[in-house]
Amino acid sequence: MPDFKILILGGYGQTGLALTRLLIQETTVSIVLAGRDITKAKLAAEALNNQLSTERVGACYADASEASTLTSAFKGVGLILVTSSTATYTRTIAEAALNAGCDYMDIHFGLSVYTQLQQLESKIREAGRCFISGGGFHPGMPAIMIRYGAMLFDEIHSARTAGLMKIDFSTYNASTSTRIEFVEELAGFNPLYYTKGKWKKMNMLTGNGMRTFDFGNSYGNCRCSPLFFEELRPLPQQYSSLRETGFYIAGFNLVTDYFIFPFIMLCLKIVPRRFNSLLAKLMVWSIKTFTRPPYGYVMKLEAEGLKNGREKNIQVWVRSMDPAFITAVPVVACLKQYLKQNTRAAGLQVQGQFAEPVLFIEDCRRMGLEVKLSE
Repeated sequence: MPDFKILILGGYGQTGLALTRLLIQETTVSIVLAGRDITKAKLAAEALNNQLSTERVGACYADASEASTLTSAFKGVGLILVTSSTATYTRTIAEAALNAGCDYMDIHFGLSVYTQLQQLESKIREAGRCFISGGGFHPGMPAIMIRYGAMLFDEIHSARTAGLMKIDFSTYNASTSTRIEFVEELAGFNPLYYTKGKWKKMNMLTGNGMRTFDFGNSYGNCRCSPLFFEELRPLPQQYSSLRETGFYIAGFNLVTDYFIFPFIMLCLKIVPRRFNSLLAKLMVWSIKTFTRPPYGYVMKLEAEGLKNGREKNIQVWVRSMDPAFITAVPVVACLKQYLKQNTRAAGLQVQGQFAEPVLFIEDCRRMGLEVKLSE
């Protein structure tokens, strides 16, 4: 689709730049880097055009808090890709996309974003637009990995995914707004896992519902808490033999996990939003101070079931050392499928259910993520 244009809101951030490089490499679309700092956007676009020997990257001004700037920026654009820390303005961005006749995708992980989009679901469908939420590493990959694993069984019984993030803040310069948004989304932490025919909530006091996953020689066994994403909800209906499923997240370190995070969540319930900037600084300090190498990012699937009448167990691993890259690759793998569809399914969707699993996993491997399957 040589005439198709994608506007990346927050395009000059680390993830936005990684997305642009991959989209230029993997597709023929044009890219517009948009944000509140037009100077940064123009400099980033110029640098990318020089580095990639192209003229397909442009820049424009857009402020998510001002709908009028979005209306102007979205003209002539096919899809809006939201990578900026603008969860609060999700409805404003989505309505501007609908008014401009654009499709939409975001890489937000919080429940608040999907809730805001759900309120517009009928308008999205009536407008014939394709909206994809929850793009990236997690959410975005857990349901796809489970669906990929299910294809290797005649009957799948259990499928659990687990994620590990060991952040090196000396090299990962997340913006202040990104850190604050992460803290705010902790208030919506939903520790659900599926077992014995129903979704069950982890006991926050006893830890009942947590599981231990082996993340390999570099990281070893890690205790993980369940974390619900919307992409997981349809899985028990999609696979009637599935008895247990869910996504589990490993902690950062003992101090952050057992002291700092509980304190932050308590503050968010007592005085929501009042001290979020200070809480974000506290969180980053604790991760930076107490998290030790090796650093890296891992997603793992552990699945069990029957194949040819015999019990079978599999593990699928996806790894990277770069947080921006491991977020960008799955998004581009999803968008490659989106761009190939002559008629896109209208409505609100999530990446974990939108993408076809086999092609998605193969594209992720080809673009540079380490993917390993073991039985």
